[in-house]
Amino acid sequence: MSSSEATAADASSWERSEARARPAPTINTIRRIRQACTNCRHRKTRCSGERPRCMNCRRVDRVCHYEPYSATNPPSSASVAANNGAAKSKSPSTLFPRAGVVDVSNVSLKVWLPEKTPMFLTKSSIQPELLNRINTIESQLAQLHSQGLMGFLNGSVAFPDLAAAAGYQDVSPKFAEPSPPQHQFAPSLPESADTVSDMSSSMRFNTVPPPPIMAHLIDTYFLYVHNQPYSYFHEQSFRERLNYGLVPKCLLFAILASALKFSDSEYYQGCTREATEAYAREAWLALLRDHLTVENNPTLQVAQASNILGVVDFTCGRTSSGWLKIGLAVRIAQDLQLMKEPKNTMSPIEQEEHRRAWWSIYLLDKLVSVGQSRPPAISEEDIHVQLPSDEETLRRGIWKKTPTLHQLINWKSESESVNGTFTQTILAATALGRCVRYVLHGREIDEMPPWDPRSDFTLLNTFLLLIDHHLQVETIPIPQLVEQYRRPDGALDFQSLEHVVFARIVFHTAHCLLNHPFLLRMRLQKGNCKVPPKFLTRSFEVSCSHARSISSIVEDAIASGCHVQSSFYAYASILAGGILSLAIHIDQEKGQVTDPELLDHYQKAISILERVGRRWDHASKMHLQLMLFDANYHSLAALLDSQAPEVDPKLEAALWLMVDYVAMSALNETALTPPSMSTDTFLSPLDAQMGLENNDAFTGLAPDANGDPHVAFLGNGVPL
Repeated sequence: MSSSEATAADASSWERSEARARPAPTINTIRRIRQACTNCRHRKTRCSGERPRCMNCRRVDRVCHYEPYSATNPPSSASVAANNGAAKSKSPSTLFPRAGVVDVSNVSLKVWLPEKTPMFLTKSSIQPELLNRINTIESQLAQLHSQGLMGFLNGSVAFPDLAAAAGYQDVSPKFAEPSPPQHQFAPSLPESADTVSDMSSSMRFNTVPPPPIMAHLIDTYFLYVHNQPYSYFHEQSFRERLNYGLVPKCLLFAILASALKFSDSEYYQGCTREATEAYAREAWLALLRDHLTVENNPTLQVAQASNILGVVDFTCGRTSSGWLKIGLAVRIAQDLQLMKEPKNTMSPIEQEEHRRAWWSIYLLDKLVSVGQSRPPAISEEDIHVQLPSDEETLRRGIWKKTPTLHQLINWKSESESVNGTFTQTILAATALGRCVRYVLHGREIDEMPPWDPRSDFTLLNTFLLLIDHHLQVETIPIPQLVEQYRRPDGALDFQSLEHVVFARIVFHTAHCLLNHPFLLRMRLQKGNCKVPPKFLTRSFEVSCSHARSISSIVEDAIASGCHVQSSFYAYASILAGGILSLAIHIDQEKGQVTDPELLDHYQKAISILERVGRRWDHASKMHLQLMLFDANYHSLAALLDSQAPEVDPKLEAALWLMVDYVAMSALNETALTPPSMSTDTFLSPLDAQMGLENNDAFTGLAPDANGDPHVAFLGNGVPL
């Protein structure tokens, strides 16, 4: 039995046991959570409710302890009537002291009685008020038991839904939602069984999944998402907080949405996209409701959740929504002063999580700014926190001194060592951000021409030389580098290794953008200066060299067992593939024979896009975009001719689209297809040179696992 089948079997058994043990749901249940810690409650001071230590306990450096959550239900009508004649009686909290631990593992219920209650009670000896209170407590404990241990730790209360009313059992505990107003009528039940089934499937993704599925998704997140490239948590500490129910709903659901793209669980078979969008939506609503519309200030977990949701939205094509969520994460991080060194009162693990949250936000801010008029929100000059430590130091939970970003990007600095692989990614992203500001963000044209030693173009090439010195890009090949991150048991340390591969991809992407023939041509058109004859040609050769390096690194990493699943690989691949396509077309226009190695690297770029497109929606669109560009746009040799007239407007728009990460992520398949061309079959000059006949070209658009069309076959019907 495979791991996915075993997980699905555990979930099914959990659901069957829950269905047997679940009593009839109660209507109009209201949940009230006690949020104050023990110290603040005893001192009768207002508690901020922050975990693991509230603001008051942190200020006086005191141990902060939270009792298990308790949920209280409103008394029944009979209890209310009985209480009308007992206005002076003690409150429930005084009459019934709280138990330290509630046992929800079986049906038996224990009830705390007043100290003076006789051991043997008869119906006549128990007051009606006391009997009603006992019945209320029993119903509360039975409801907690029906939700399972996960629901109890999360302080959640289940509410009836349409599926439950129609006889369908809910498969997971729910986070509490406000009960509807009394004057509202219950909606009518759906008529057809298919409608009920669809509604039940949709509603189950608004709640946390069963414990076996939850454990599977958390394991998937730390195997495929964590440190690839964003790093937010110390894994052991996060799992402990999750077990104690201390992970906010917004962060938990954001992690589930992020991990679902890499899950093979049968629980989500056929509805992965639906579940991802539902989890992301619940995370965002919880973030707004529980953290941004209350008096408490946003916490580190809110910044982490907003940044994770920004990636989910951006890669799904909702670029504006993702852009806003990432900007929100930046502002929350700045409000928390994450750009400065954490306080010494924090543990080493807490300090490192603060640093890594900041650098993950910084990294994402740089990557999503690869587009026109999308300037980054974080300035390098405002960062004073040291760079992340290496993974082994983080796992051991010890503090280690590391250099700052300013120290590493300064040639005169004495610090030349890179302590961790995450730091390599940050250095490469810093170089990419500087190059993007020069070529894409519409800054004022540099007074110095690019070939002048004092120009920004020359300074950026010098800065890339410094980054190359730190990354040692050409020193150690990928297969040899992979062996350095192999554990004694033979398994690869993906959380360290993936940063090394990612940093090199980002480094070569920066070179491709800086030396892109189209971007240089657009800048020179505005400069009105005489261009050296060989400048554009030599810059194009540099960009082609780095484009080939992108495909080679990815291919070597895949062959060595790396995951190579980051969403940014899609942009790096289409940028490299576009440059290689330009080179192939220019050779054809000049009547030259194209180097077979160039054709091979172009094919690798397409294969990478198809591979990444299995996980990411925007990569599937880029795959189609590259193929349509190659088949529809020719006469590109003028880009290398400084004396040629301005670029044709239609060609200019197409070339801008091939370098703008934001624009290409927001496109849909309809916008990609030229009106005059059918996507059923087409053959480009590149296909002809690769030996493909008209009948061997693309066989059309085939749906992927989520039902989205993308180019599925190339040449003789062979899958890419």
